[in-house]
Amino acid sequence: STSKKINKNSILSDQRINSTTVRNYGEYTADEVNEALADPSSNEVTLREVARYLFNTNRLFKVAVEYYPSIAMYCPVAIPTRVGELKGNTMKIQYENVTKYLNKLNLPKEFDQVTTTCCLEDVFYGIEYEDENSYFIKQLHPDYCRISSMEYGCYNFQFDVTFFDKLASNEVDTTLLDEYDLYIKGFFSKAYNAYKASNDQKLRWVEVPAQNSICMKWHNELDYLLPPYASIYSDIQSIEDYKALSLVSEEQANYKIIGFKIPRLDSDGEPKPDNWAVKLTTATMFFNLARNQLSDTIGMFYTPMEFEQISFSGSQTNSRNKVKEATDSLFDSLGHSKLLFNSDNATTLKFSIQVDQGRLFKFYRQLETWVTRKLFYNFKGNWRCQMVDATEHNKEDLVDQYLKLGQYGVPIVPYLCAIVGMNQTDTIALNYIQNDILDIQNAFIPLVSSNTQTGDESENNGRPATKT
Repeated sequence: STSKKINKNSILSDQRINSTTVRNYGEYTADEVNEALADPSSNEVTLREVARYLFNTNRLFKVAVEYYPSIAMYCPVAIPTRVGELKGNTMKIQYENVTKYLNKLNLPKEFDQVTTTCCLEDVFYGIEYEDENSYFIKQLHPDYCRISSMEYGCYNFQFDVTFFDKLASNEVDTTLLDEYDLYIKGFFSKAYNAYKASNDQKLRWVEVPAQNSICMKWHNELDYLLPPYASIYSDIQSIEDYKALSLVSEEQANYKIIGFKIPRLDSDGEPKPDNWAVKLTTATMFFNLARNQLSDTIGMFYTPMEFEQISFSGSQTNSRNKVKEATDSLFDSLGHSKLLFNSDNATTLKFSIQVDQGRLFKFYRQLETWVTRKLFYNFKGNWRCQMVDATEHNKEDLVDQYLKLGQYGVPIVPYLCAIVGMNQTDTIALNYIQNDILDIQNAFIPLVSSNTQTGDESENNGRPATKT
């Protein structure tokens, strides 16, 4: 069956089928990077490759890119949009179907790769595989994708079918075209065959169906691609340069030079040229004896002239300060507090985190709009999705906030459960198990103590009545 086939082929990545799909990221010169930043719309590939290269080679850059994904919490809540039209049993049945559908999408897992890619490259392009029981998103090669339109507030994109010109490897019995047709049945084959038959360049780019695709952009205010951390490329290079200088300074500080002065014989108080007190061969012999006893960090020479002490100690402390200054400048360029990555005492950390959360919440709006579009396709627009504005930083405060609202009768249970990791399907299931199966409210009886006992209200208790 198709389900069995996709489960078998899901272990085959594009790189397994054809090695030329592997993206190589070389080291760019500073001038090349600056030229790309000056015209980002014409240098999307270069900027993306530099981002990937730094992500693979620079720890500071990798930590910065992974910051937003590491604090993000994807807490979807399904909300009906036509309460007056859906009543009684119909509402209940649809609610169960919608929550089960959201549970199948497994959004916390799938959205993690989406957010990480957007923080690294700015845009995520993907196609979806979905059957009755499973769902996952496959990321597409960005060099073969481009944003083309908007639908229901979400991006649509086109795919370059020349991607399938690549031949299959000898290790597998499938092609890229076979693999991709498993995600959207027959779509890519039809588009590719139409292009090859006509060789019409207008057919080279084909828009991927919105029902089976996802496209997210971190900088949705820009009409061109710009990796979110492109502005710190030069700061990263400065840190590496200062580290190299600091290393050279440390090496020079440990370097010493010893000079052997060859004496000359004087005549009438005047030295004669080349009138050595020892033979040059003798001086060389003793020079070599000394050389063999010293490490390579000590230089040696012999000379007939006077020489002054040579020192390379310099100001290695200044070099270290330059590295620290460059690192501080990097965090200033990032817009994040460096305290988030290197703990220290700061009273402004809370406000820095709030700014970061505000940027992440803007991205949540894109995600929830896309999920709402999926619910529109599958449930006729009767439901929408809301992503709770929760992060690893504020989840405890949100729990307190919702508990206080609950005291006034505000319906907060779906939001509260989403924050603590319980989706709406699990909430209903566990509530049924707790109350109807386990009967916990009656079976779990607290231990009786003087603190929990209620008083005996019979008339025989208490102080005897006073006779009047």
